[in-house]
Amino acid sequence: MNDLISPTMSRSALLLLAAFTGTALSAQLVLDNTLTPEQLVQDVLLGGGVTATNVTFNGLPGTQTNVQIAGFDGSQTTLGLDNGMLLSTGGVDSAPGPNDQAGATSILGTFPGDPDLELASGQQTFDAAVLEFDFIPDGDSLSFRFVFGSEEYMEFVGLGVNDVFGFFLSGPGISGPYSNNAANIALIPGTSTPVSIDALNANSFGQFYVDNGDGSEA
Repeated sequence: MNDLISPTMSRSALLLLAAFTGTALSAQLVLDNTLTPEQLVQDVLLGGGVTATNVTFNGLPGTQTNVQIAGFDGSQTTLGLDNGMLLSTGGVDSAPGPNDQAGATSILGTFPGDPDLELASGQQTFDAAVLEFDFIPDGDSLSFRFVFGSEEYMEFVGLGVNDVFGFFLSGPGISGPYSNNAANIALIPGTSTPVSIDALNANSFGQFYVDNGDGSEA
């Protein structure tokens, strides 16, 4: 699993992931795919003190479970997150691994992409996993940590298969180039560059990259 952690955030949110085709973690990763997107946002992502509304996943009501989203327990892995929420353009059932195949995915080219991710990556996207919700924080800031991984590392870096992740915020005081004037805060630390396999890999910002080609590092 390829690791990037960013500690920034405030206001209202849209999480997008495109072409994340079933990157696998070690067998110790425990998934809970019984939770709805609404439950995951409120209880796992935001926690106490913040209430989420209007939760949707890929345009569907947040009260429906989906094969592309789940909760996880990563306390027995080297992932760097003890627990959290997993978004995947493949089915999340591929995530526990081990990933010892050249390619592993249960969804490929089934769902549409997303225009904001295409703006961020500069390429057409497919199979976007789009989680959207509104929230009002109690304070003036919130922090989130994330890990980005891709089945396409390193074979497809620079070859037109640019897996990408975006965390888009919109609301008062935010002005950006994305839908609803949103800004993308899923950036490589110290830059204005969105997180994708072309931008972050063994040869570019390698200090944030973990080579997990045989599926054993997490």
